[in-house]
Amino acid sequence: MKPISLIVSAAAISKVYGHGGLYNYTIDGVEYPGHYPWLPEEGQVSIQRRWWPDPIYRADHPYLACNRGNPLATSITKLHATVRPGSEVIASYYPPLCPTSPPVPFPKTPSVPNYDEEDPPMKCSGPEYTWVHSQGPMMVYMADCQGPCDEWDGTGKRWFKIWEAGYNPKGWEGAYEYGTDKPISTKDRWWQDYVIERGDTTGAWNITIPNLKPGNYLIRHELINLEASLQFYPECAQLEVIGDGDAIPSEDYLVEFPGAYSADDPGLWMAGELYNPKVGHSIFNYTIPGPKVWDPSKA
Repeated sequence: MKPISLIVSAAAISKVYGHGGLYNYTIDGVEYPGHYPWLPEEGQVSIQRRWWPDPIYRADHPYLACNRGNPLATSITKLHATVRPGSEVIASYYPPLCPTSPPVPFPKTPSVPNYDEEDPPMKCSGPEYTWVHSQGPMMVYMADCQGPCDEWDGTGKRWFKIWEAGYNPKGWEGAYEYGTDKPISTKDRWWQDYVIERGDTTGAWNITIPNLKPGNYLIRHELINLEASLQFYPECAQLEVIGDGDAIPSEDYLVEFPGAYSADDPGLWMAGELYNPKVGHSIFNYTIPGPKVWDPSKA
């Protein structure tokens, strides 16, 4: 797979933590607006599943697959974006202006049942607030919907990872003190920080579609924040892969959500402890959670 560029920006915050998500996609030059969480579901036309900008705090959360987008959505989108193997899906985290007409009130209660977190629901803050988390891995998954994606709720062992990036103790290009081993508490050794600090403001995350057989697929972008606590930010969009690709991942690449992660995984257990001298200051290697990346050219 060719090198991938990623720049992340997002909406900000309730209390002191910045939250947000993926707001739109560009696929083969065609722009597809994402679901907008501060507008009613009805009337929105998008390839993206419903999502909520607050993080998911549990590795075993029942809605980890698509960030509460199904079964909680009241109106499942039917739109699928057409894409060929080798094409790029460009996902943007740059938030648009907050809606003012029609007025959308600040939600006084969470929009999801059994919400047991302390933070109040995030309110819209607009493009002046950028994504502030930088310590944690980034991953992209896909899954075969085995039919129209709007008829599948995202459960089951169908997900496979197509890209990931995490931590480099020697630093990415341009890192401070480049070439010097640093522990995982060092902010600028995370790829997420690299792209935030050294990128532009488009918030674009470019991913190349592998040589998949034709069919309907969900694509799942995920950011994990490890700094303050364990926080998952997944979003899903519906694709129709066309062309003459013929590859499919074998069973050993497939996972399900929840189930792909455990809070005590090597890449997750230290969440919230990055600044603990006996934890984050003492670890120099990082293991990205989840399955190995499926690359049909090597599988």
